Amino acid sequence: MANDNVLDVLTASIPTPFLLVDEAIVRKNIRHVQDYADHHGFAVRPHVKTHKSLRITRMQLDAGAVGVAVAKVGEAEVMSAIENLDILVAYPAVGAQRARSLARLAQHHKISVAADTEYLIEELAHAAGEQAATIGILIMFDAGLHRCGVADPGQLTRLARLAATRKGLRFDGIQIYLGHLYGDAARAADSFEPINRLWEPAHDALCAAGLKPRIVSSGSTPSLFNTHRVRHVNEIRVGTAVYQDAFSLKFGHCTLEDCAVRVVATVVSDVVPGQVIIDAGAKALSAKPLLRNANLEMGVIPEYPEARVFRLHEEHGWVDVSRCPKPPRIGQRLSIVPVAVSHCVNQYDTFYLLTTRGEFETEPVDARGRYV
Repeated sequence: MANDNVLDVLTASIPTPFLLVDEAIVRKNIRHVQDYADHHGFAVRPHVKTHKSLRITRMQLDAGAVGVAVAKVGEAEVMSAIENLDILVAYPAVGAQRARSLARLAQHHKISVAADTEYLIEELAHAAGEQAATIGILIMFDAGLHRCGVADPGQLTRLARLAATRKGLRFDGIQIYLGHLYGDAARAADSFEPINRLWEPAHDALCAAGLKPRIVSSGSTPSLFNTHRVRHVNEIRVGTAVYQDAFSLKFGHCTLEDCAVRVVATVVSDVVPGQVIIDAGAKALSAKPLLRNANLEMGVIPEYPEARVFRLHEEHGWVDVSRCPKPPRIGQRLSIVPVAVSHCVNQYDTFYLLTTRGEFETEPVDARGRYV
């Protein structure tokens, strides 16, 4: 990323706050993931909920990705603008309207859906039958987060058999999410043994039932480069890793040089000693704090490492600059690495791509606001 003086010059005509994405860093991050996957024989399936961009998706596909994962049906509909795209809805898309939409998409694209209940499997089968389509199913395995998924081998096998035998469906495999591992736990080899102790009997039961999963897809950025420690995985789902953010930075899962996104804001007030106010509040940065304690951090300002974004209202951001040798001045632009980049991106209709040619191009956040 450009330093603050260069940033002021390059972006002077763009009103703040706005979202800035560095193409060179994005491409480097994509390559890093693909190289890791190639080394371990994994397919790469980027989770587009992070960037919500057709342009970034095409970069990932050009680098070798086999398809995409999405969080919502609406995101799948946006991504279907890319011909012959393999789309996984990595979310239990319950609801008759969602099922019908997926069945329609499945007439022209390879569509699969993550499921952990008979209810959803039957709902998808009904919609697929109505549309004369086929929808793939990945049964969700609970690796320890206890959000969605099942770990009991018998229950997992029953769901897989249902998916394999219902007309209009196709049993594709298993989806795993390692969201409970971050920080030191995501790096320690022994963190993965409890997962394998749960997963190995489940995998054996599937194989014994003639239901060996064709795909075992694992996701989560913090533990991404340790995915090879989970047995039988052959696909990785990656979201945040394409951009990285202050959460990844805080817990040592990336460096500042890996953070491709900035919210560019302007200092609009400096009347309180030791503090400045910026024009990026909760709406611009997303209001998710980094840690739930007294030392809240809501973004990292690379130009001022001693500064701390400690409070957000809708349109105002509080920045403690009391420890800065030379605090930012009123009217100055600051670039902020957001804490939760997926939340942040969804606040914007467009982003400004700093291309590898050193030019700015305006790009739509194509799947913004697709909550359904």
